[in-house]
Amino acid sequence: MKLNQYLQIIQQDWWIIMAILLIVTGLGLGYSYTQTPTYEATATFVVNPSVRIAETYDQVYSINTLTARTSLATTYSNVLESRIIVEAAVNTLNLPPEIVASYEVNSVVLPDSNVLLLQVQGPSPDLTADLANAIGTAGLEYITGLQEVYELRRLDPAITVPEAIAPNRSIDVLLAAMIGLLGGLAFVILRRFLREPLVSLPPLPLKPAPLRAEIDPSK
Repeated sequence: MKLNQYLQIIQQDWWIIMAILLIVTGLGLGYSYTQTPTYEATATFVVNPSVRIAETYDQVYSINTLTARTSLATTYSNVLESRIIVEAAVNTLNLPPEIVASYEVNSVVLPDSNVLLLQVQGPSPDLTADLANAIGTAGLEYITGLQEVYELRRLDPAITVPEAIAPNRSIDVLLAAMIGLLGGLAFVILRRFLREPLVSLPPLPLKPAPLRAEIDPSK
């Protein structure tokens, strides 16, 4: 088919395309509204030499060592998101243990720093912030007993963020509309092709029958 033939099909069957577009967009919007909102709370911590180090030389040496050993910050980050710390935080808040399955806890070390970022995601904005702060408190208590040279300090506590990070209904509707539009175009073109598959093809040439030589019976 040529381009003008495709345009003619779209012009004739535009109502089918619009119907598919509206149906798919409506389904996408409905699916987006059925999803449980996800909220996120963030708390930050810093790994620093302990205040119990009295000598200035020891403090400078500890800072230089900490700068060269980022694995310590990674270790503390893993402690914050460990199961034992999360369970301790849940017990502190007097929450049922099965609620942990609805929340996701992640802790990462920011690049080129000793700052830890603790992120908690879940279906409740208030409980997400409370759980992040409880995990931070439980982690601080646990890390204090590991060693006395480096300690973990809280920089910023988690606060309640009322805006959900998911689902993003604008993106969901836009994606559904694109799928509906492309699906509608493909449907009408395929529908027309199946109804008139050979209209634009030239007829096949007929093969002439071979000539037979006549035999004279008198010879």
